Amino acid sequence: MPSLRAWLMMALIRATGMKDKARDTAKFPDRVRMIQARGPAPPGKAREKRLLITRESFGGYGVFTVAPRDGASRHHILYLHGGAYVFDLLDVHWRAVEELVRRTGATVTIPLYPLAPRHCWKDALGMVQPLHAALAARHGAENLIVAGDSAGGGMTLALAQLIRDAGERLPAGLVMFSPWLDVASDDPRLMALAARDPMLAPPAAQMAGRWYARDLPLDDPRVSPLYGSLEGLPPMILFTGTRDMLNADAHRLRDKAAAEAADLRFREYEDMFHVWVCLPIPEARQALAEAATFIIGGRS
Repeated sequence: MPSLRAWLMMALIRATGMKDKARDTAKFPDRVRMIQARGPAPPGKAREKRLLITRESFGGYGVFTVAPRDGASRHHILYLHGGAYVFDLLDVHWRAVEELVRRTGATVTIPLYPLAPRHCWKDALGMVQPLHAALAARHGAENLIVAGDSAGGGMTLALAQLIRDAGERLPAGLVMFSPWLDVASDDPRLMALAARDPMLAPPAAQMAGRWYARDLPLDDPRVSPLYGSLEGLPPMILFTGTRDMLNADAHRLRDKAAAEAADLRFREYEDMFHVWVCLPIPEARQALAEAATFIIGGRS
């Protein structure tokens, strides 16, 4: 049963009208332009006191590097933030990253990858794939984990498939929080789950998915990695909640992994909503603790 804090958070999310905005495709393009104009959320002065945070450039785009002040472990995380491929890094992403740093001692690289609709999959993956290669060369692929939430969770899997197909060194593992695995967002079970989801609705997701795919069919693995092969990928862990409409696609990936004998650990949280791991609730701490164990070596 969800904690009281989780129920209160769901009520707060509903009160913001986020779901109504996700249904309104007429206003969605203007909303995207307005939010993109703000740019990525800064870490904040308090967080900068607790962590070592630098911002550099890679391939013409910004990259944050986050490390513990008391010395980093050998682990490195490439963290791909969510936001339907159209929204930038948010403060809630910083919350999850800080908790992962605290629990693992890892250094985390957060790319500010190019966003749709101005950009598409080719630009985003064209930035993060070379970044992964650079991090693997610097830190060792055996010490590198790729993680992400929502759209970033989908990109995590798509990136791993591209790395495998290119014959490059794969990361040690993949961590996916509430991943968006099929940008079509029209699976019948997803449509049924949408009624229980306090945050997401198919219309805005479908619009953002078409923007991101642009010239590709929506079932191309580069934008919908659910349709790509899982053969040869490193160990994976996926976190999903039953009040998230994307839970439907998480189950499809679980079935696919079983059919292909892929190493996927499936963590389903009853009544949890989309990207609950980024919010200040007990269930987030539990999931991030599980993810940290996986990251620091619990993959055998």
